[in-house]
Amino acid sequence: MTDSFTMPVRITIRPCTEADLPNLEWFGMFTEHREIIRRTFDRQAAGETAMLLADANGFPVGQVWIDYARKPEEGCALLWAVRVMAPFQRTGIGARLVGAAERDIRRRAVPSAEVGVERHNAEARRFYERLGYRFIGTLSESYSYTTPDGVSMTVPLDEWIFRKEVGAHSR
Repeated sequence: MTDSFTMPVRITIRPCTEADLPNLEWFGMFTEHREIIRRTFDRQAAGETAMLLADANGFPVGQVWIDYARKPEEGCALLWAVRVMAPFQRTGIGARLVGAAERDIRRRAVPSAEVGVERHNAEARRFYERLGYRFIGTLSESYSYTTPDGVSMTVPLDEWIFRKEVGAHSR
């Protein structure tokens, strides 16, 4: 026997708080990124980043982080760590998160947003193109962090770079 029902879930997009940090590990999926999560939160307190969450009943089921300090000379904010938990994907949460990030960027009078998409992720590329982002080039770099167990990790990135003008004139 199968029992099926529809359950409405209210999603609220809001800034990350310190109480959210453990839940951003998503039941162990991102525990090894604990240092990155904490560092980004601390940078948010300094005004260098913004961490926006899609909250479902007090739990972050999606996120977008905005780095305002990486490319200020280009008038560009960098979107990263854009993700939605698997059961909530393809529901519009990702697009709403990116829209909220663009509003935050516009509010801070930054003209454009940029996002890197791993080259093997054609679905993400199509997602950003649907949202009006345009391919501007590629980037190969890496980032490093230390896991909670003290292991140093270096992760290579091979990305397509997309940009969108989001300033007040670009609505």
